[in-house]
Amino acid sequence: MRQFSGSITRLLCDQIFTLPIHWSVATDFPKEATHAVDFGPGGLSGIGPLTARNLDGQGVRVIVIGDKGKGDVEFFNAQDVKYEERWSERWAAGLIRTWFVHTSYN
Repeated sequence: MRQFSGSITRLLCDQIFTLPIHWSVATDFPKEATHAVDFGPGGLSGIGPLTARNLDGQGVRVIVIGDKGKGDVEFFNAQDVKYEERWSERWAAGLIRTWFVHTSYN
């Protein structure tokens, strides 16, 4: 969009109404991402809950700002910001070193 020289309104309308969305690519957030903000109308049928389900376990919290969302308090007040747990780090496979001591009973 930064290099686009035509009508920005037309570009946005095309992106919203006619162009396909590759949601797995659009929500492929970097590992450092902690929050996503949904400015839509909110509610269960909004894109925020769908995005939240797609990002489950990655530690990215989706804040719904719209009419039906309650995220505006969290969005505008830094003291109320919550963070999601990264399941991939908590439950990742790892190596455990155990020591086996052999004793003989003679």
